[in-house]
Amino acid sequence: MSSSGSPPVAAPVEVRFHLPAGELRPLVTSYYAVEVHRGPLVDYLHPEWGNVRFILDGVWTRKIGARPAWVAGAATLYGPTDRTGVVETQGGALLGFGLTPLGWAQIVRRDAEALANGALPLSDIVGEAADNLQAAFIAEPDEAARVGLLNTALLRRLTDAPPVDDAVVAVSQALVSLDLPDTVAFAEAIGVSTRTLDRLCRRVFGFAPKRLLRRQRFLRTLDSIRDRLDRPLGEMIDHGYHDQALFIRDFRSYMGMTPSAYYASPREAMRRAAQLRSQAIGGSVQGVHAALDDARRQT
Repeated sequence: MSSSGSPPVAAPVEVRFHLPAGELRPLVTSYYAVEVHRGPLVDYLHPEWGNVRFILDGVWTRKIGARPAWVAGAATLYGPTDRTGVVETQGGALLGFGLTPLGWAQIVRRDAEALANGALPLSDIVGEAADNLQAAFIAEPDEAARVGLLNTALLRRLTDAPPVDDAVVAVSQALVSLDLPDTVAFAEAIGVSTRTLDRLCRRVFGFAPKRLLRRQRFLRTLDSIRDRLDRPLGEMIDHGYHDQALFIRDFRSYMGMTPSAYYASPREAMRRAAQLRSQAIGGSVQGVHAALDDARRQT
């Protein structure tokens, strides 16, 4: 109770992160729960890998560019993105998880480029299991139990997964750990031809190699900046940017606004998510989630 005798007021937005079971960590970046107690909420997703989201309450929409807003169904699969998604809700709750590219290959098993910046009902991928899981979440209010349900469902999905593609692991690791100036260096680091790299990146990662390198450069800078605007922007941008003007141009391209406009916006959900994700997992944005060296052994 507050000192005035009235009950405490819930925060307008709550975000919570949970780690998946150990066997799933090369495939799933995290589980996350979002509750919006008082709307309206408008927020801006960063470019990200694939995600699955279950709507537990309320109406949620996501709009990317000039495409019509997607009204999320009960269970939705979102493809990888290379620009901001504008999320809106008047209030509600959702439970979701992020997929690494290896997770996309093992769990989703669809062409990523075909779903890039798009979405479709999860039931198109896993059939009635999507609706059954959604119903189980509604019936089970305990969040730890919901995480257990997700672990069980995903591990079951892996029982008939295709063999781990070492090239997917290598590309994932290169994107988050190597300084690659161009697609030729990218292909050499993986040990494949540029043509093979192009096909692989489009099929599993959703975009051509050149676009992926540019996207990762932007996400590394976004992860570095976070909300630390007390330092000059030029000190925090990735060294792959020749100057600050190039970063600002990229920022407009990916986020649809200038950095100053973005950091001046409320960002109720994403600001909390960045802080809590860094504490729980490391890295404030999903796109810089570190690939695990023992992906083959764990999967």
